[in-house]
Amino acid sequence: MAYHLCIEVSSMSAPLAADDSETHILHVEFYGTGRDDYRVSYDKLERTLLTEYLKQADGPDFHKKLMKLAFDFSPTDKTNLFCRSVLERGIFCRQRVYFFLGHSDEQLKKKSCFMMSASHEKIHELLAQFGDFTEERNIGKRARKISMLFSALNEPLDLAEDEYEVEPETRRGVFRSQSLADGCGFMPREFSSAVQELFELKHQPSAVYVRYRGIEGMLVLKEDLPEVKLLFHSSMQKFVTPDENMPKDFSFADVVDYSCPYVNGYLDNRMVMLLAEAGVSFVHLEELQAGYYELLENMIRNTAAAEYFLRLRGEVQFLEHIHENGVDSRVKDYFKVLLMKELDKMKTAKYTRILVPKSRIVFVVRDPYGKLKQGECYFKPTIPDDDNSFATAGKIAVVHMPCYHPGDVQVIKLNQEMPGYENLRDCLVLSANDPCHGMFEGLEGNRFFVSWDTDLIPSSTEAPCDYLPTITAKLRGASAKSVSNLSAKMKKSQRSGYLKDREEMLRYFATFSDETPKIEEEYMKYATALGPSSKECRQLSKLLYQAASFTEDTATLKKKLEQIKQSGSLMEEEQDDMDEYGNLRRTLDMTATEVQCSVRLTMRRSSRSRLPGHEIWKEINMKAEAFLDRMLREIHKSAG
Repeated sequence: MAYHLCIEVSSMSAPLAADDSETHILHVEFYGTGRDDYRVSYDKLERTLLTEYLKQADGPDFHKKLMKLAFDFSPTDKTNLFCRSVLERGIFCRQRVYFFLGHSDEQLKKKSCFMMSASHEKIHELLAQFGDFTEERNIGKRARKISMLFSALNEPLDLAEDEYEVEPETRRGVFRSQSLADGCGFMPREFSSAVQELFELKHQPSAVYVRYRGIEGMLVLKEDLPEVKLLFHSSMQKFVTPDENMPKDFSFADVVDYSCPYVNGYLDNRMVMLLAEAGVSFVHLEELQAGYYELLENMIRNTAAAEYFLRLRGEVQFLEHIHENGVDSRVKDYFKVLLMKELDKMKTAKYTRILVPKSRIVFVVRDPYGKLKQGECYFKPTIPDDDNSFATAGKIAVVHMPCYHPGDVQVIKLNQEMPGYENLRDCLVLSANDPCHGMFEGLEGNRFFVSWDTDLIPSSTEAPCDYLPTITAKLRGASAKSVSNLSAKMKKSQRSGYLKDREEMLRYFATFSDETPKIEEEYMKYATALGPSSKECRQLSKLLYQAASFTEDTATLKKKLEQIKQSGSLMEEEQDDMDEYGNLRRTLDMTATEVQCSVRLTMRRSSRSRLPGHEIWKEINMKAEAFLDRMLREIHKSAG
């Protein structure tokens, strides 16, 4: 349609800003396809790399060029069709015409995007200042790269163009081997100290996740770094931004995340399944669950239990406060808040959530000194001085988060005697050529569950799933990249090429739908009935990786999911008694006690050791549901 879509906002005025740095832009939310099925409001504009650039390039009124759209109704196909129509028409508002600009990863999943009062060609030229995105032929990957411009800034640190270097990739070709060098660079102590000061931390982080223009990834502390502030690895560079394209002094690194002490690990439903499948004793899993529930029950009745929970969380200052001032009403209220948070998270997790005292959630980083042997790691968690549980640990269990494939659970030899590594705390350091690299590939910034609980370390593990493309796919990708480079060069000489690029990104956003929840739901159906080691779950594991890494488009993901559904065969009797999460289907008058009785009738302790992982989890999950139900009823009763 040739006519723009007109949005009425004449009666609205922007809210007053709290300070000079705060700006607001129009937010139009469509809740249907009718002529007036939209709401208009003003949203606070988050700082991003792009907005900071526009502020310097266009001045303080830059935000008047921007608008945010959101599409929040169903069904998905109807939403996508309407979204595409709106974006192709453009928006007429406040005597300006707005066209599609872009989105962050988070916005993409929520069907939200930015519009800009500029022509398609001007928008293309604006984005091109940050890099030549047209070199990326895969539309999903191209969108992922552009989305970095729209990701909210966290806490920037100044970083001049001459204060960093990019470590070159020495291995070339389609068949180059992969290693943990990919996605990981180095930082000196000075930069780590700057992060500590910026966030007012009591610890100096050993690992920091940063973004710098087109560079994104993890940095690990390295004491003998040359005279540079940061040393990035070339694999961290998603796109190259020419220095001459950026305004003067427009150079900073955004600190996205950092390693922390006392981030406790919890077992969820899939972790219980996979650990049990790998040989972890049901008795130990049951003991962990019972101990955790006992701790939660006693938190508001027993000061010692609450203090122990605080100790596990590393809340040293609060423990000192209790020691000096005793337990007053404020402290008791805090205990209740902690308990409710734990119960809320248990409910969100669909019941199975078990605290593991001898565990942490940490970043995985590259060996900065190259001294670790293949197959071994260095790990030094922050623990209380009187806790000797880690001193004798010889190996650890490492679980990918989230985990789906049997190979997402690994056991790695622990080397605690590594001179010069003492300052690398609360992060898992692996050899650059570790054979487990496959489970970490392309997941920079993700955290992993690590445990030194000897009873939680599997007796056997499966090789990590190879999520990387097949040789055929690599050849096809290399060929496509060559064609893309040639095509991009041709486009530069053709004005219509800019329009094609914009149309591709517009269509990608309009037709995108987040298939991850659907794939996860299907995974749980098969895992509940057939176990996580089943062929269907293995196929769905790879599909989930492709969805998370944007390596497949929505249509392809839907097609593959449908093929798995058609080729697999679920156990009907399982589905009659269990929902998609493995929970017993309950009638309205069925009590938690009856659920527990049902569990005892269907599973005998003498046969537990022979139960497959998904059957063990079902019993644990039913107990979790019964516990949560009882705790919430007791809390409600005491409050009344």
